[in-house]
Amino acid sequence: MARLRAVLFDVDGTLLDTRDAWVAAFDAGLAAIHRTSMSGSEAAQWIGTPIETIYAERCGLAGDELVRAVREFQRIEAESVREGMRAYPRIQEALADLRAWKLAVVTNKRHDTAVEALRVTGLLPFFALVVGGDSVPHKKPAPDPVLQAAATLGVTPGECAVVGDTEADVQAGKAAGARSIGVTWGYGTRARLEAAGVDYLIETPDALPPLLRALTPSTAA
Repeated sequence: MARLRAVLFDVDGTLLDTRDAWVAAFDAGLAAIHRTSMSGSEAAQWIGTPIETIYAERCGLAGDELVRAVREFQRIEAESVREGMRAYPRIQEALADLRAWKLAVVTNKRHDTAVEALRVTGLLPFFALVVGGDSVPHKKPAPDPVLQAAATLGVTPGECAVVGDTEADVQAGKAAGARSIGVTWGYGTRARLEAAGVDYLIETPDALPPLLRALTPSTAA
């Protein structure tokens, strides 16, 4: 097994608690097309799934309605970065303890929204790269974001670990050939992560650096 050289992080439910912003954006997207098929609070169980998929498969949107709802979701989400997003406790300290690895973000958020969210929460300096949902042809659970991050960082997918809170993160990592680390403090569930075949589970950010060291030869860390 290749040694770990890079760690790729999800944003929503992993680095940042973005639930309030996501719920408001979800509701705004449906309101823009005068639909009330589902509340954002109810839909929040699927945070991490591409918003296009949730609107299409859970709310029955298609065509122009789907395009308009997604556009409004993305607009409101971008506007709510300052008020609606905050780093989880101990995330910053955990990231500061990972200097032995290349760090990147792989998220289904738009690139500009993700960068701004990381900037205002003080996490952006930790990352060499941010791959957004609009940076690749296919969002997670497709492997595209993981493959692009690995290529840009100059490592193989097998030298990467994907850290996330939902099955979409696990599936993207597995499809790319990376290892997966599920976190239980986000919006996914332990059962869904395990069902997706997650390699490792951690319950606190403080558990991440020791796990990565255990998975990496001492000469690398």
